[in-house]
Amino acid sequence: MIPQNIVFIGAGHMARALIAGLRRQGIAGEQIQVHAPSSAHRDALAEEFGIRSLAATAQSLPANSVVIYAAKPKQISAVLALWRQAFADAGVLFLSVAAGIGSARIAAELNPGSAIVRGMPNTPAQVGAGATALYARDSVSAAQRQTAGFIMSAVGEIYWLNDESLMDAVTALSGSGPAYVLLFLEALEDAAVLQGLDRATARALALQTVLGTAQMAAASTLSPTELRHQVTSPGGTTAAGLAVWEEHLRPLAQQALAAAAERSRALGSPEKDIP
Repeated sequence: MIPQNIVFIGAGHMARALIAGLRRQGIAGEQIQVHAPSSAHRDALAEEFGIRSLAATAQSLPANSVVIYAAKPKQISAVLALWRQAFADAGVLFLSVAAGIGSARIAAELNPGSAIVRGMPNTPAQVGAGATALYARDSVSAAQRQTAGFIMSAVGEIYWLNDESLMDAVTALSGSGPAYVLLFLEALEDAAVLQGLDRATARALALQTVLGTAQMAAASTLSPTELRHQVTSPGGTTAAGLAVWEEHLRPLAQQALAAAAERSRALGSPEKDIP
């Protein structure tokens, strides 16, 4: 079901990515409105996408509306208090993409019977290549679930979870994952420069290697392990490099995801609303 009224709370990068995706999907500009304290940010979105720009105040919502929370996690309690009355209509869907904020907390602060979907997108949504995990509370109808999927699929692939407790792991993996990959790219580039390549060539080769390998893995029915074995000859150059990666990479990945997941859990506690 395509919503007739889409309300964004927040005018940052994720809001922009979603608005751009929805407009590409054919949603009319007059169906979308953005609420944010910064008139400069919301007016810029209005000018770029032909949507409505409104101050950060609540308003009554018609049935078949969707409110998308795309502001900072630390601001959510104040926003929920402001918009609580607007959710008296059971036909209104609240879709949150705030990291770490659980749906039970949203329901308690908004309205226990509210239809709430929690999503965890990532920054490749800015180029339509995002990965978003979604979780719907029991109060969400089949039509509202379809609506949430439609909205988030406008910026990439979607994956539904049946257990919300897994959202912290998703946040640590795909939510924070782009930063890990970018750090890996930086490290490869710097290491190649130390081996004598100029920076522009090192960056281009590192980027295309990661991009091409991801495309190859996505197109193959083989697992990453099997594909890796195909390119690794015993005693060869790849084997020499992999020996170093194998010693350090797996423990680091486990530590990094554990730290990010713990931070996600901490963000979900009202007393730990930390920037």
